[in-house]
Amino acid sequence: MQPQVLTREEAQALLAACPQTTAGIRDRAVLVTLYRGAARISATLAIRPSDIDWDRQLITFQRDKGGKGRTIVIDPEAMDALRAWAERRKSLGLNGRHPFFCATSRSARGKPLQASHFRHKIKALAKKAGIEKRCHLHGLRHTAASEMLEEGIDIATIAAQLGHSDISITAVYLHRVRPDLGNARLAQRTWQWPNVS
Repeated sequence: MQPQVLTREEAQALLAACPQTTAGIRDRAVLVTLYRGAARISATLAIRPSDIDWDRQLITFQRDKGGKGRTIVIDPEAMDALRAWAERRKSLGLNGRHPFFCATSRSARGKPLQASHFRHKIKALAKKAGIEKRCHLHGLRHTAASEMLEEGIDIATIAAQLGHSDISITAVYLHRVRPDLGNARLAQRTWQWPNVS
């Protein structure tokens, strides 16, 4: 199935659909990590508080796809969403022994969350935000890659943020995510008919 990318407006509407409840603040921070960090859900849910370098705006995944560790850079606005959750988390009495993103209900507080929770949550939030296209967690990663490409970020940096070991993988990935960018260049090619007289 061809990847579907959200527009910036759709991504913002999705995040705005998260309520200002404790769980909503947490869910927004998870979605922001997927969207702005181009992260995978399994690695995101495994983050510990000590994996976040607040000063340098970094998140370290101890184990990502293939069991490899990697570090991503997060922009200041995304860090603000993580800080909002960190403050709320602290008020619940959660500490470094608990996953950074964890359950908030009284009976399960501090326990790990499952990706399935967010697979269901993103569909409900997309409906609330009025997004009609297929909206899924990995699509936020596609959206991140698309935006980085649009912003002119070089392919090696995009590859590092995505966690690709080979930029040729990233090139194929970006072409699948945003074929229109390459096609726009192709549509602008010019040549001259030979002068036959």
